[in-house]
Amino acid sequence: MTPVPAGLWRLAVAGLTDTLVGLLAWSLCAMWLIVATLLLHRGPLGLVGTLLLGGAVLLLGAALHVVYHTVMVGGCGQTLGKMLLGVVVVRRDGAPPGYSRALLRCLGDALCTLTLGLGRLPVLFSREHRSLADLIAGTRPVLSASLPTAPRSFSGNPLPPL
Repeated sequence: MTPVPAGLWRLAVAGLTDTLVGLLAWSLCAMWLIVATLLLHRGPLGLVGTLLLGGAVLLLGAALHVVYHTVMVGGCGQTLGKMLLGVVVVRRDGAPPGYSRALLRCLGDALCTLTLGLGRLPVLFSREHRSLADLIAGTRPVLSASLPTAPRSFSGNPLPPL
């Protein structure tokens, strides 16, 4: 049984869901970083301190993004958004991607962002719906129900296809 490529709408909604999860986590972590900095400093930060704190908040967001996508895709082939929509990332041969490919895929996503989304154009024109990040990492997004060993629920029963 050949894995079926994930549909464009599933990929888009999964990406939007992951963006919302990331923004929530980043907001909470950034809030605590700012609060801790202001409590430790005990006074106004000044221009240099404010710029350093702003840079730290941005660096925190980038680090959270890389860790989230690398750990989730490398560990189980899915982020929370992909789990919700039944999409899994696999290597070209159908095996799990692993952490190194997940990191490459995340760095490829950063390249897509730096090119203002041009790296996403191959998704529209390829049968397998692979973006530049997938081409770089040698991965592809497929429907989890089309894999030989479909994910199971907590009760041990196979999950129904969406």
